Amino acid sequence: MKLSPLSFFSLAAVCSIAGSSGAAMLAPFSMSARGYSVALAGIPLVVNGAGRVCSDLSSGVLASYFSSGMLIIAASLFALIISSLSILFLHTTAVFLVAFTFLGMTEAMFALSIRKIAFDKSEPGQQGRAQGQVASALGIGFAIGPLLGGFAGKIFGPDALFVVYAAPQLLSLLFLLLGGAHRSGKITQEPSVRILREGRKLLSSPSFLASCLAIFQSFLFLVGVTRVAFPFLAANQRGLGLDWVGTMVSISRLADTAGRYSGGWLCDRIRPQRVILLGILIGIPMFVLQVYGSGVTALLIPLCVMTMGFGYTNVGATTFALQSAGSAGKGLSLGLSRASTSMGQMLGPLLAGFLVEKLGYEYGFETMAAISAVVLFVVWTGLKKKPAGAFTDTGRSN
Repeated sequence: MKLSPLSFFSLAAVCSIAGSSGAAMLAPFSMSARGYSVALAGIPLVVNGAGRVCSDLSSGVLASYFSSGMLIIAASLFALIISSLSILFLHTTAVFLVAFTFLGMTEAMFALSIRKIAFDKSEPGQQGRAQGQVASALGIGFAIGPLLGGFAGKIFGPDALFVVYAAPQLLSLLFLLLGGAHRSGKITQEPSVRILREGRKLLSSPSFLASCLAIFQSFLFLVGVTRVAFPFLAANQRGLGLDWVGTMVSISRLADTAGRYSGGWLCDRIRPQRVILLGILIGIPMFVLQVYGSGVTALLIPLCVMTMGFGYTNVGATTFALQSAGSAGKGLSLGLSRASTSMGQMLGPLLAGFLVEKLGYEYGFETMAAISAVVLFVVWTGLKKKPAGAFTDTGRSN
């Protein structure tokens, strides 16, 4: 059976994200092994997020001038080169952090490009489903990654993280070439004035800003909980090994993937705004229940429900962002939305580590629930306001 180009791109996404998320899971443990505290162990993820923010904004603009196929090839190639070279400088902390910064830039360019490719190829009325399918491929990579990282860490130690990163990137690049990414798309050359006008319109829309806040919250706690707070809770407080921790995080990311896929389907039926709010709402009580789990099952159920909610918010906010812009501004709209995602990924490990360090696990998770409740109210208020010029061009952007 012959695979479509989008199928090859989806396989590339699985490989790319599996490598990056597997390495990201090991990064805090690698920092801890070097003597850093729990509050500082997430620093590699923070600088990774900083690289993502810079790349999201610039990639959003570049997507208005160059084909997404060109951008995704460049992202995978640079990720492979950087992660391979970093193996040689593993014990140099400065190089370690710089590498994670640049890898964040390539990850953001990859994620933005593949979402735009899916939107460009989707028909009106099926855009949520297309985003759900692409987000699911990314989610599968996120599910495989912690499992890969957990077992690699158990066997070789946390310093194997750059090998875990580099090997899947090679497979990702091969799948992109097989899918014809180097031949897909065309240079669009949108006028700069038109792009700036679309940007001002988006930034003046309360509903668009509310969707950005929602996706920021989802990744703030998705990354903070699954990569810092929960692994340290399970390992330090419940005595589980890295293989068990990685397996549990991997299962929770499958729940996130289920939320992304079903959330995309829901977007086409009950509107993205309601999917966004649903995702935030179902996660709030799970923060409270998380710390009362003692066994594997009791720890895993709240984590899975929480991450499924994050998946809803993720695909809902992404679909809403793409539908809120005209054809000239879809790349920029996606870039701004993805920048909110990256800000969450950057600050999540730092916030989660700080809360756990200063308040303990119980009060730390309860504080996350309180923050989410405030975000729910603000997002609900913003989404009630009709965006100026929204939904005027929900078809293909090219």
